[in-house]
Amino acid sequence: MAELILKHDWSDSLGPIEEWPAALRSALSICLNSSFPTAIYWGPEMRLLYNDSWAPIPAERHPWALGKPAAEVWSDIWDVVGPQFRQVMTTGEGVTTYDQLLIMDRNGVPTEGYWNYSLSSIRDEHGNIVGIFNQGNETTAAVLARRQTQAEIARLGRLFAQAPAAIAILEGPSHTFKLVNPAYEDLVQRSNLLGRSVEEALPEVKDQGFIHLLDTVYASNEPYQGKAVPVEFMRADGERQGRYVDFVFQPITDTAGQPSGIFIQASDVTEATTAMAALRESEQRFEAIVNSIDQMIWSTRPDGYHDYFNQRWYEYTGVSKGFTDGSEWENVFHP
Repeated sequence: MAELILKHDWSDSLGPIEEWPAALRSALSICLNSSFPTAIYWGPEMRLLYNDSWAPIPAERHPWALGKPAAEVWSDIWDVVGPQFRQVMTTGEGVTTYDQLLIMDRNGVPTEGYWNYSLSSIRDEHGNIVGIFNQGNETTAAVLARRQTQAEIARLGRLFAQAPAAIAILEGPSHTFKLVNPAYEDLVQRSNLLGRSVEEALPEVKDQGFIHLLDTVYASNEPYQGKAVPVEFMRADGERQGRYVDFVFQPITDTAGQPSGIFIQASDVTEATTAMAALRESEQRFEAIVNSIDQMIWSTRPDGYHDYFNQRWYEYTGVSKGFTDGSEWENVFHP
């Protein structure tokens, strides 16, 4: 850029370079020797000078933009930056903005872009404001990446909210609720969990050993899986309600591999567990009844397979349990 500036015809704008004021020469020296994108807007018309790092910013307007008034160079975004430039030139008060949306024309197409930049006043030896010192860089990629990340987080949040299983994410060694879905709130019969520790929000689970279990998972970085585990939750009326749950406590680690939280997934299996318990009890009662009868009892499927014999059968035949299942019972009578 130094060569372009030297070769540029300044006769109709800033005048011969050798007559430029000391303040402009000093600011331009800083600008050209900076590795950061830097520009200078000089004089009442805010004529533009810039360094090599700043040259890609105006895109196809480079090198045409060199020496042009700011309002002409940035006509497409002057409604945004114009007031900022005038503020600096009239008051000397600087402007700093982050991720500023600027819709610039790129090859004739309005294009969304985001920018970090600062505008600072340049003063001459008498303290008068004579120009603007500008540094900045484009942040479009970072902004769009954050937007995509936020959209993905929102999507995952919707998936968590809609998941039939109870899901919660705990943070830190105190096991603070960072995320819970409605199914989890239904399971524990509690809301307003976020930002509270498990011990604070669900004090009834401490004596049941779950806080100790969470501590162990967090410290060891090893997951824990429970099947049909009995747990009692406090209802709104103060009464405890027993449930059976299948659950997983899965440790979460940070980028350094250190523990940072615990992912919880749980399912209420109370109905299935109680049904299985009732079935076992029914089977036990059946066994007690048929084994209390003095006669031999067996059952046969439609295909002729013998699938049950009571205790009297085994006492009478002397064979081991299961030996006469199927068609093998015939061997007892027809060796």
